[in-house]
Amino acid sequence: MRSYLEKKMPYYLALVCTYCFASACSFSNNDEQRRVLNPRPVPEFSIPDRNPAEKYIYFIAIGDQGKGGEDQRHVAELMNEKARNDSLHFVITLGDNFYNDGVTSVYDIQWLQKFENMYDLPHLDVPFYASLGNHDYHNDNAWHQVEYSKISKKWKMPHNYYTFSRKIDENSSAQFFVLDSQQIKERDDHDGKQLAWLEHELGASTATWKVVYGHHPLFSYGKHGNVSAMIEHVQPILEKYRVDAYIAGHDHDRQLLGPRNGVFYIVSGTGSKSRNTSYGDMTVFAETNLGFAWFRVSPIEFHVQFINAEGKIEYAHTWTKDMRHHDPSKFTTK
Repeated sequence: MRSYLEKKMPYYLALVCTYCFASACSFSNNDEQRRVLNPRPVPEFSIPDRNPAEKYIYFIAIGDQGKGGEDQRHVAELMNEKARNDSLHFVITLGDNFYNDGVTSVYDIQWLQKFENMYDLPHLDVPFYASLGNHDYHNDNAWHQVEYSKISKKWKMPHNYYTFSRKIDENSSAQFFVLDSQQIKERDDHDGKQLAWLEHELGASTATWKVVYGHHPLFSYGKHGNVSAMIEHVQPILEKYRVDAYIAGHDHDRQLLGPRNGVFYIVSGTGSKSRNTSYGDMTVFAETNLGFAWFRVSPIEFHVQFINAEGKIEYAHTWTKDMRHHDPSKFTTK
């Protein structure tokens, strides 16, 4: 028996065609109007060669990608090309998956417009481990994104916060802890359940690398800036359990900050939009335009590349466990 989604597919496809035509006609990329307000020279960087004897995991981080239309599709095509050239095991999304008000059900046409068809490219046939953003919560619609995991092979969101692990080799792994930062920011986690869960899971983790991600950054020099509730509640946990990186969206730019007390802070919020940004005391790198961050993780190195709207590597950074605890003013990158 055909599923409801399969029965409705011709109707959905017709709507998608109409949508795509309208998007193409109204395409307007405003990246040329976005800029870094107090630019600095990009630090010199190099990209370490891959060791044929080493195992790696590869993933992409995109945030604020849910606008639809040509801008989002352009980033999807850049992701596909990067995956084709340099490999990809999975994608993490950093929230605001569907502008402006989330999805209304698991059958909302936006699932096809802004996800299934948007990323239906040969080298993006990988899991998308999603997190929720503030726009996904509009009209109390967030839970539809959790429910969609039950009918999609690609979309992964078993709960509004959750964890998953990826094995690197026989002795090494990376564990990811996915936050519902909207609950923390708006102080809706009244009983502290999510924060208690995070502390418990981090305390029990034996992974080589620990990565936490969610929509809202702790620190940012973009439009929205620092998020005080995240700094108050999440930063002590990240530092206590020696988390390697916290990755976020919300600000529509790309930033590498830190390390602060051993933690790198990464913003990758240009999956379909961009906005002015700036440098600050913690900034290693900052840029704005469409793009994403691509990661290569081995048992001994954590490597990130920031990819711009032309598909070029604008900055790359590599660190090891010991390097994270250097004084940032003396920090040198590979």
